[in-house]
Amino acid sequence: MNIDYSLSEALKTTQIVGIFYLLLIYDVMCQYCIYLDRRMAESSKLDMPEGLRIIKAIGQFHVHAHQDSCLYRYSTSYIPGVGNQDGEVAGTLWAPLNEISRSTRSATLAHRTEVLDDHMGDSNWKKIINMCTWLVHRSYLCPERCIRSSYNHTQV
Repeated sequence: MNIDYSLSEALKTTQIVGIFYLLLIYDVMCQYCIYLDRRMAESSKLDMPEGLRIIKAIGQFHVHAHQDSCLYRYSTSYIPGVGNQDGEVAGTLWAPLNEISRSTRSATLAHRTEVLDDHMGDSNWKKIINMCTWLVHRSYLCPERCIRSSYNHTQV
């Protein structure tokens, strides 16, 4: 229910008017999506925009630990229009916490929590302020791929 609520709130607050497809990548999508539509429809607290089609996927790192049937059904490599997307960006951005956590081993629980929370907040802030630059840079380097990907999404 927590993930359902997070998804519902994200869809409500991100101004997705005019967007018809949403690529949703989740480590256990093969199990999560089984009754997703029913849970959304039956709950008075959850909303899904009318006409939105969710394209369900599992990130490249996690999909290989699943059954073989999940690979071809949920791998981003086999979904038309997704392009070269690994879906694992969150894990790679948190890797520096491994270095930081060593320095907090002997700290009290409160201090350890505070230090790690501060570094996670800093990591999130850096992602937010660099997101536009990254997107512009990526689209500038690959205009043909962006156009092709956009075309493929409209054909799905």
